[in-house]
Order: sequence, then C-alpha cells, then structure tokens
Amino acid sequence: DKVLSEKADELPTPEGGVFEASWRRATALVELCVTDDPSPAQVTVLVDTAEAARSGAETGVVIEAGPRVGRRVLEAVLCDAVVEVTARSEDGRYMEYGRRHRTVPPWLRRALHHKYHGVCAVDGCNSRHRLQVHHIIPWSQGGRTDQDNLVLLCWYHHHVAIHAQGLQLYTTPQGRIRLKTPETARGP
Repeated sequence: DKVLSEKADELPTPEGGVFEASWRRATALVELCVTDDPSPAQVTVLVDTAEAARSGAETGVVIEAGPRVGRRVLEAVLCDAVVEVTARSEDGRYMEYGRRHRTVPPWLRRALHHKYHGVCAVDGCNSRHRLQVHHIIPWSQGGRTDQDNLVLLCWYHHHVAIHAQGLQLYTTPQGRIRLKTPETARGP
C-alpha cells in the first residue's frame, strides 16, 4: 500500500487536470507491474457480470485486493499489464473468462522504437520520455499483439489522453497518427 501510494504521488498531472485518487492508484499499479522485460506480475480482475451489465460496466469490476474501478481504469489496466479476468455469473459461479497475456516482447518493443524513431507516434509530439506500447485495437477486444496493431506512445498520450480522457487514435491519409474524441470517430 505504501509503495502504491508513493508511486501514485509521483505521477504527473496535466495542467488544470484533476484525477481521482482511484485513477492515480490504478495507474500506479500498472506502472509498477509493467517493465521493458517480461514480468511475472499478474493483475486479476474480478467481474460481477450481473452488476456490470446493470451499470453498463461502470460498476461490478474489482481488481483483486484493490479498489473498485470503472470502465476507463479497467481499459488502462487491460492495455498493458499481465491480466487474468475472472467473471462471476448470476448464480455466483466463478469462471475464467480471459486469457493470460504478457506485455509486448522485448524484440517487438525494440522494433517499434526503431519504427517510430524513439519518439511518441502522436503527430507533433517529440517526447522520448517514458515511451510505452499501446494496442490500437485493445487486446481485451481481440486486438493482436503484432506490429500492425501496436503504436509507441509517451506516458501522457497513453495514460492521460487515451485512458483517462477517452481519446481515440486514428491515422490520417498521410499516415500521421492523431487523437480524436469518440464523437468524431466517424471521420478525422
């Protein structure tokens, strides 16, 4: 708890941004679990399917031995941690729902660093600090862990813009990677 609190306090907050303590702690948990090398760490997400269905997945999801989380925090956790999802049906029976998945292998991470010249892939961002790999189509939604479905992002674009603010990646006809709100998802 102490290490998690300290890590949460180290996270940068964007100008004018206010983030709930639960979001900061969940993000800190991901930061502690994810490294450049394959990690033996695992996050178990427990889902009460009846409660999640009633609330549109806004409640009913718990990180094992952790806080209740909402949809965006869950998406951030599923994005790049070793995850096992376990669901409980209405009759109270637990069943393994997901599959264990490791982070992007080191060789593929290096290839992505080369592809994006060691900078964040978002058009106009030149950050070389705390670069992370992100699934364009989320792994939790069937996205593959291969070069065509992965992009290199700085911590801010990955965790704040995409996972906290809900922005989505898109590629322009010129091949530039940009962000948009879900309302503009039908066109750039």
